[in-house]
Amino acid sequence: MTRRSVGILAVLLAVLTACDPASTTSIAAQGLQRGPDGWHGLPLEVERSLPDVTLLDTEDEPFPLVDELTGTPTLLFFGYTSCPDICPVHLAAIASAMESSGTSYLDVDVVFVSVDPERDTPERIDDYLANFSARMIGLHEDLDVVGEALAALDLPGPIVEGPDPRGEGDLIGHPAQVIVFDADGEARRTYPFGARRSDWIGDLPRIVEEYS
Repeated sequence: MTRRSVGILAVLLAVLTACDPASTTSIAAQGLQRGPDGWHGLPLEVERSLPDVTLLDTEDEPFPLVDELTGTPTLLFFGYTSCPDICPVHLAAIASAMESSGTSYLDVDVVFVSVDPERDTPERIDDYLANFSARMIGLHEDLDVVGEALAALDLPGPIVEGPDPRGEGDLIGHPAQVIVFDADGEARRTYPFGARRSDWIGDLPRIVEEYS
């Protein structure tokens, strides 16, 4: 196991043991049952495509989702850097699984979209994602623009849940699933909170093989 693998697993262990039940987003990650088709990720029964929305990258350059993400499979996740549980668990599991499965960030885009524009500056997003992998793509925009992307995917907008017991502002409720899009920008599978590193290790090679 490489030094980076040890670091990612340490982050994952820390957030799993630190989840606070005061937050409605605190759910123990149990893993996903392998389906009859051999996938751990859940198939989507409703057709959805990459939202035709332009966000900003961490250089504040325009990032049209359709133009930038079509051509390779994409793992798309909405969250915020102050999240105590869902976000770091998902990102740590994905980063570790990417390394363990030998999956390249050239073959799969991993995209984090902030739902907390007041706190999540481009610099903060970069620093946060560097805890997992600097190859992950961080995006931001005003909440009304991010809301357009969420609405296009039939996902709920962020909701302030109350003060963070850690004293870091408010907790924000947000969609807890990672959505996988194929190279044509069509949503194919979803990974709810509870997906584990082993689930991703099993599915990432198939995502590259079947959705590229």
